[in-house]
Amino acid sequence: MIIYSILQYYIMFFKFLNYIWQEAYKKNTDNIIQLLDKDHDAIVLDIGCGDGQKSSLFKKKIGCKKIVGIDGVSKRLKAARKRGIEVKLTNLEKKWPLFNNYFDVIISNQVIEHIVDLDLFISEIYRVLKPNGYCVISTENLSSWHNIFGLILGHQDFSHHLIKKSHVGNPLSPHFGEKTVAWSAKDNSGVDDTAFPHIKIMTYLSLIKVFKAYQLKFEKGLGSGLGVRYDSASEGERVREDVRIERTDPDVRK
Repeated sequence: MIIYSILQYYIMFFKFLNYIWQEAYKKNTDNIIQLLDKDHDAIVLDIGCGDGQKSSLFKKKIGCKKIVGIDGVSKRLKAARKRGIEVKLTNLEKKWPLFNNYFDVIISNQVIEHIVDLDLFISEIYRVLKPNGYCVISTENLSSWHNIFGLILGHQDFSHHLIKKSHVGNPLSPHFGEKTVAWSAKDNSGVDDTAFPHIKIMTYLSLIKVFKAYQLKFEKGLGSGLGVRYDSASEGERVREDVRIERTDPDVRK
């Protein structure tokens, strides 16, 4: 009887964590859209655009005529192109095939956590972003309470992917034990996403500081989790982080 009760509580807690994750995922797109301004003349870049579903939503909110999507998987770009997105196959770990000072708005939705060379990634954002342009970055939060809770129990945090074969390290994770290929394709028009695991998860404050190091100024932030929205007053409890960063320096480079 005791074992049965413990099992029931475990199942309830697992469902609760899964609910939190799903709610944070839904709120994530809403937060990004909230951080975007209407600008019919803006030229927009969506980094890691995938199949272009979210790119279309961002374009609609901004009201722009042109949005460019870059991604490292050609099959995903093929799906994005069908949605009217101008696409470029791009290795995000190398210099991007884009002009300097070209984009008014840059969006990076759940991409930076997949990047090995953050210095290159952030410097490329700086290079292609116009002075006085802005960038919206969305990623997971290492210091969220569910990650801290997992670590206290001796498990891996929820946000990192350790190996490509399957999701291991935290039995409370919604994807624990599943083959990565089985669930990663669901949100990518059926295209496997296992080539790009989560390898660098930052805290909210660290996310702001790494961009500040490259002369990109934090403007405002939102978070998602527990079914509510947060402002930038509290840093620790949010599941996902969405920040808006501006390039305010005049460009002095040729």
